Amino acid sequence: MRWRWLYSLWGMLLCIAIGLGSAPSVLAAQGTMNAGLIRTSTTQVAPGQAVGDIVVVGHNLTIAGIADHVLVINGNVTLLPTSRVDMVVDLGGAVHTVPGAKVYTVFHASLTDPFWSGALVTGLGALAVWGGLLAVSIVLTLLLTVIAAALRETIRVPLAEMQRSVRRVGLTGLFVSVGAVAFCALLAATLVGIPFAVLCFFLYAVAAIVGLAVVAVWIGRMVVNDPAQRPVWVVALVGVSLLVAFCNIPFVGLLLFCLAWVVGVGVTTHWLWMLWSMRKGRRRPSTLDNGEL
Repeated sequence: MRWRWLYSLWGMLLCIAIGLGSAPSVLAAQGTMNAGLIRTSTTQVAPGQAVGDIVVVGHNLTIAGIADHVLVINGNVTLLPTSRVDMVVDLGGAVHTVPGAKVYTVFHASLTDPFWSGALVTGLGALAVWGGLLAVSIVLTLLLTVIAAALRETIRVPLAEMQRSVRRVGLTGLFVSVGAVAFCALLAATLVGIPFAVLCFFLYAVAAIVGLAVVAVWIGRMVVNDPAQRPVWVVALVGVSLLVAFCNIPFVGLLLFCLAWVVGVGVTTHWLWMLWSMRKGRRRPSTLDNGEL
């Protein structure tokens, strides 16, 4: 019985995903409709009308015909004597069954009950958090892989710096992060400085994301066999996949992500410092030559 209920609920969720759109709230009295229905208004299934799955949100549902699976959220369900329903799920309302109606499975949960209300809120919250983490993981995986592929010619420089001393890079990223947060907070204290604070934080985030791409390549090189013979984007994809997988671990994952973020900031900081030093070193001889001339 439990599996049958789960399969039926899955069928209704598929009906929601299909998104059949809105239709008249009162169904035709004649004919057969096998498609699912989604309603946000009071709905009636007339005698002789046959439907598949019905989902009604925030309103009542009256059935005098035939239906497979019924889901009503925050509304009442009335089953008339001529109704034939496989399963009814009502959340937040009541189910009224008139003698003569045939229904095989009824599941009812009143949202006024603290247990069911808390369970529903907790379940929806957990589902929202899971969906958000999944979306962020997918976007982060694609973004870091694309960045690593775009920097394939120059990524060896910061990668070598990171392989030389991860601890030093991490400490640099920590100091830069603390300084960036304090500087942004100082700018945001005034109305004029808010745009500059937003710009500063944006640049800081860009530096961290670019550094995370280097971290992903570094992790991938430790896992992939013969990484020198593989494209950079493949190594980065393996590394960022492992990084995202471990970062999704509750509590510990957040700490790991913060650690990777700080290391990424340090990598980009060292990289920019090296580029600035090289550029400054190239300019200095030309200045001396001009002075001698």
